Amino acid sequence: MENNKINVVFSENLKRLRKKRGLSQYDLADLTGISRRMIGHYENHAAKLTLTNIDKIANALKVKVIDLFKNEKNDSSVIDPSVFDTRSLKKLQDILSLPHNDRSDLYRMLNKMIRKNQLEKEKNKLEKS
Repeated sequence: MENNKINVVFSENLKRLRKKRGLSQYDLADLTGISRRMIGHYENHAAKLTLTNIDKIANALKVKVIDLFKNEKNDSSVIDPSVFDTRSLKKLQDILSLPHNDRSDLYRMLNKMIRKNQLEKEKNKLEKS
């Protein structure tokens, strides 16, 4: 599924769940440690989601992460777990069992590796042009 649709569904669910719990954007910011401005950006799908912040938001709203990605219209998730192989799912379980600080460190390392890979791909494309 394309990232834009995922962001739209996340945004709608974030706003709906936040309001359902009677929280303002400021309240959610206080509970998560994420700025009120970033919460607003997430609700308007104007900011790139990070795994760390998704986890913080889910915890603050007392929902599972997958609940933030469910399409309320047909009660299905916009993330299809069937696309993951068994090894990846096991690693994801292992990651989610880590303490919050360790997970945050791991996410930062992954982001650096992913960005490095993206830059290398872009460089290779330019060299081939």
